[in-house]
Amino acid sequence: MTISGKDSDQTACYDSNNSKSFNGRRSARAIGVLLLAIFLIGASRHLSKQLPVQTTPIAQTLKLNPTPLPVQIESVPLLKSQLEPQPEPENSDENFHWVEGKVANNQSLSNLMSHEGVKFETVLKLVEQSKPLYNLSRLHAGQPYTLKLTSDSQLASFTYQTIDNRKLLIERDGDEFDSHLIEPDYEIQMGTLEGVIQENLISSILEVGGSYQVAIDLEGIFGWQINFFKDLRKGDKFKILVEKIFLEKKFYGFGKIKAATFENRGEKLAAVFFKPEGGRGGYYAPDGKPLKKQFLKSPLKYTRISSGYTQKRFHPIYKKHLPHQAVDYAAPRGTPIYAISDGNVRSLSFNGRSGKHIKLRHRNGYESSYSHLSGYAANISQGKKVQQGQVIGYVGSTGAATGPHVCFHLRKNGRSINPLTFKSPGGPKLEEKNRELFLLTTLKRMRVLNYPEPLDSQVG
Repeated sequence: MTISGKDSDQTACYDSNNSKSFNGRRSARAIGVLLLAIFLIGASRHLSKQLPVQTTPIAQTLKLNPTPLPVQIESVPLLKSQLEPQPEPENSDENFHWVEGKVANNQSLSNLMSHEGVKFETVLKLVEQSKPLYNLSRLHAGQPYTLKLTSDSQLASFTYQTIDNRKLLIERDGDEFDSHLIEPDYEIQMGTLEGVIQENLISSILEVGGSYQVAIDLEGIFGWQINFFKDLRKGDKFKILVEKIFLEKKFYGFGKIKAATFENRGEKLAAVFFKPEGGRGGYYAPDGKPLKKQFLKSPLKYTRISSGYTQKRFHPIYKKHLPHQAVDYAAPRGTPIYAISDGNVRSLSFNGRSGKHIKLRHRNGYESSYSHLSGYAANISQGKKVQQGQVIGYVGSTGAATGPHVCFHLRKNGRSINPLTFKSPGGPKLEEKNRELFLLTTLKRMRVLNYPEPLDSQVG
């Protein structure tokens, strides 16, 4: 197609005008876009000061202003557990197991522990740590114990009951152990024993439910008034008010005799234990006179007299008559011998006639001697102080003796005294300030034993 020159000029004119118009519109649009962008930026800055920005619209709202929007913690429990500190789980008893048993004959602590997988190093720590309280190197057969162990046989605690019913508790504290000695929780009740002598004191007390110790204690109470070797008679009567001890609701044994009566060959005797405040306790007659004398009746308990005090006795070894200004008490070898009074050890000696021999010096010019001993008690030496009733030696047959016995000799100012007829000086008297409380105590206890004396008139 051919275009004429006029048309060509018109077309060129149109294109030129049209290009100018398009360029103008494009410039206007650019300016408008720029203005809109400036406007939007300003608006966004303005709005950011008014509205919070949610970065986690489901889980949490970011606080940008002083008045925060409420956050529903309950709806997001995982976030709460992450924000709050969690306590460490405690050791539950379910994480341990217990082993209970009794110590076998000749069983050591290491042997006991090794059966449960406890290391020897741990056993050494236990013995060393508990040494100030108790010696675990020697366990007593039959005593109960408890082990608390972890799942990998680590010892958490060890409990051992001693022969005096205390509990040794050892607990782990990190790599070390802490030990405690727990006293038994005894319950004490008062009880009475009443009986009649048939053969001897021990069998008669055992027959009514008492014990050997009750018999020994009763003999000790009335030992200054009754010679239980020669004065006891069939038909003699006794009543005893004594402590009965219970441990974990089970009867454990007898405690101290609080009061007692004894009828010996028709003579009625009574005794009450009284301990003044801040003083030493002792036994007194209901009128307040002390039963304790300066001297015991004899240096042995529950034996027989094999030879009495005489000026002429046929000696079984020397085969001739000789004075025997002493009393022989026959007893099994090893029977304890007691000091008959407070004093000092004057001498320890040995000779062919007396064998092993000990002599004591007492106040007011008295001396006592003991011969034919098998040995001396521990810690007895020349010059040593001794107390009445303290073990000083043991029955034997050393020297000129045909069998085990002790030859007991008593002197005053060098002169021999017959121990079987000797009247001992009295002991310390009750102080007057304690008399009223003593009489009230006596009245209460004697009523339990139905003691016939009119004690009510003495209180006032």
